Amino acid sequence: MQDHYIPENKFPIEIDKNIFILGNYFFNLFLIVGSNHSALFEVGISGIVDTVIKQLEQLDIHPDFIISSHPHSDHITGLPGLVKRYPKARIITAAGAKKFIEHPKAGPLLFKEDLFMSKSLTDYHITPGRPSLEKIPDLTGSMVVNDKQSIDLGHITLDLIKIDGHSPGNLIGVLTEKKIMFCSDSLGFHYPGRGYLPLFFTHADAYLSTLNFIKEFTPSIICPAHQGPLSGEAAITGIQESLEITLNTIKHIKSSSLSDEALARNIFKKSYKDEFTLYTVDNIKNCANLIVKRAKESKINFD
Repeated sequence: MQDHYIPENKFPIEIDKNIFILGNYFFNLFLIVGSNHSALFEVGISGIVDTVIKQLEQLDIHPDFIISSHPHSDHITGLPGLVKRYPKARIITAAGAKKFIEHPKAGPLLFKEDLFMSKSLTDYHITPGRPSLEKIPDLTGSMVVNDKQSIDLGHITLDLIKIDGHSPGNLIGVLTEKKIMFCSDSLGFHYPGRGYLPLFFTHADAYLSTLNFIKEFTPSIICPAHQGPLSGEAAITGIQESLEITLNTIKHIKSSSLSDEALARNIFKKSYKDEFTLYTVDNIKNCANLIVKRAKESKINFD
């Protein structure tokens, strides 16, 4: 991790004209600035909200649109703080996000994870600027993307596309003319220089379809929500590597004689390291269980 770590004081980082990464190495938010409007794709966690606000002030930008890519704790708990600071911004989510976070089991998990992630940042000398999440983000009145929505920012159009496989209420952002894609967690969890962990939590086959969609787009820059973007040849090879790891993971699980519990335990032991330790043990164990379950449900025939 040390070879790829980007110190917080390096942010915001301009990755293309008027396209910036905000946040920090662990939680990336992407600011797209048009001639008329600006959009913030990803919202992160509560512990980085004040840092993001300072970065936006440094750029002298008040975002007109704030987009949560999906309702997992590391992609939604920063929303209340950003909404409070930018009350005029239009909130955008995908269909299914509101239902997901309003489930009775969601609230306690969001609070637990947000607190743990914020505290974990202090291990890297990143100090949260505010207390952790205290109430569930309110998505009432947000613009809901059911399939695809194009946002004209002025001389640049951001296409928001609802995709499946990783999470309910999941969005990808695309700047077609620039060949830039904001893929959130749909490329998997990236350990820079060390590979990927597939994150097919809702449907393995749909996750693969999304990966193939990403591959066919051939982005010049692809922007996951963690550990920085990939550009040029690194983007192409990274997408292919993620696709191959995903296929191999599904094949291994479907063909293994090990019990589901043993398979999940092996995934946890292999993946719970470095950047992934910012999440609770219980969370990642649950992720490992879901990966095994969804792989077993896959209709892919490897014969």
